[in-house]
Amino acid sequence: MARPREFDNDTVLEALRDVFWEHGYEGTSYANIMAATGLQKGSLYSAFGDKRSLYLEALSRYDKGNVRDAVAMLSNENMTGEQRIDALMQNLVEAAQTKKGRWGCLLCNAAVDQAPFNKQTETVVLQSMDHMKSGFRQALKDTKAADKVDLIWTLYFGGRVIIKSGAPKATLKTLKAQTLSLLK
Repeated sequence: MARPREFDNDTVLEALRDVFWEHGYEGTSYANIMAATGLQKGSLYSAFGDKRSLYLEALSRYDKGNVRDAVAMLSNENMTGEQRIDALMQNLVEAAQTKKGRWGCLLCNAAVDQAPFNKQTETVVLQSMDHMKSGFRQALKDTKAADKVDLIWTLYFGGRVIIKSGAPKATLKTLKAQTLSLLK
């Protein structure tokens, strides 16, 4: 008879998300994963499978948390479309030069370093990006920028990338102002 799991699944999934988010797929070793989760290799394999499966779990966790939260903000009917975009872009400004902000966006990181080489990762990334785009569509539908969903969506993801590169807060403030000017 198999032993019952002796760990909190949510805690482990958050740790997996964060270790892959910070170090990327290639930069994350099993030693990193074991240290972050507190689990041994056998327990990880038994619960989640190989490293690729762990990575896909991390991406799924990011989609269910970070991406869904952003989509919820973009769909908030208590705010105007401009206020929704403003709030999301303000998150970029606030993330600039914070430790976690410098990790970039797990979705962007996966799109660049893994999606071109792994079909499963590509599928997960594209689905998650579609979730984000639906949020932008919702936020922009009643604005003068309703026809600029792809542009504004791309500006947001570009902002996530330049944060990772160390762009100063002033650059993100300018990006926010220029993005908001498209809505007027």
